[in-house]
Amino acid sequence: MKKLFLFLTMSLFAGFTTSCATIMRDNNQNVPIRSNVENVNFKIKNRAGQTIMEGVTPYTVNLKTSQSGYFSPERYTVEASKAGYTPIKREIDWHVSKWYSLGNLGFGFLWGYLLIDPLSGDMYYLDEEVNLEMSPIK
Repeated sequence: MKKLFLFLTMSLFAGFTTSCATIMRDNNQNVPIRSNVENVNFKIKNRAGQTIMEGVTPYTVNLKTSQSGYFSPERYTVEASKAGYTPIKREIDWHVSKWYSLGNLGFGFLWGYLLIDPLSGDMYYLDEEVNLEMSPIK
């Protein structure tokens, strides 16, 4: 009986402190930045409009999937330019992980849906890559 009580107590504790997306994902993601022409200069800005990264394609950047806060996915904008080409802007979209939407059915339950994953930000992921299609100036 003691072992059963200990097992149930440990299971409840694990369920209250973890959830599926937090177990399976991290709050950081590598996102490759590519373009149809070589050596395109780019800037990545966060939701506050602060430049957090500058580079030249091709490049892989590590980005946070969420900012600190409850249900707060991070939003990024990529601004690209190259001499002789029209400057462009592209959004890096965020998505809700299937580990959050389906995984918490089996592990985490309401704690995972409403508290742990939304606070950790591990429920979100970003576009797998950014392709910058540059057009020559006419």
